[in-house]
Amino acid sequence: MYCIRLDSFMQLITAHPLTLPLFRLRNVLLGHYRRLSNASRRLRFMGGVNTKALEMIAKASVPDLILGIKRDGAYRAVLELFVLDSTHAEVGLSVEDAYQGQGFGRALFQRGITEARLRDMETIELSFLPSNVAIRKLCVEAGGDIHCSADDCVSHIRIS
Repeated sequence: MYCIRLDSFMQLITAHPLTLPLFRLRNVLLGHYRRLSNASRRLRFMGGVNTKALEMIAKASVPDLILGIKRDGAYRAVLELFVLDSTHAEVGLSVEDAYQGQGFGRALFQRGITEARLRDMETIELSFLPSNVAIRKLCVEAGGDIHCSADDCVSHIRIS
């Protein structure tokens, strides 16, 4: 079931698959990545990432699915799903600062789990910094096992 929630402008928060040619998807990702603050970039990429590195990441990105939430003419929250093998996928999730705390991440996460199930995935994996409380909370709520070292955490979530 998807999160049915309204944002502060009384709009339904709905995550949609982006069905664009790969070069356009990469441009959407790059635009979104560039709008992330340095702090949000660290949370998304688990370290400091400059503009040149963002361009390289976006140009090389080949996610199996991108979900997004569009507001004010741009995708402000994005989930990337990477199928690693026939039953396991990795998820990357980011929300632009001005849109954090409004349910965008939760809506994307829930839709991402649904989409992974539709692709017959049994587990999904998220890597995140220990300081990323929002992602940790989503993983715990989804029943994920979380293992942390000094530098990072990994959550494996059984979805089948």
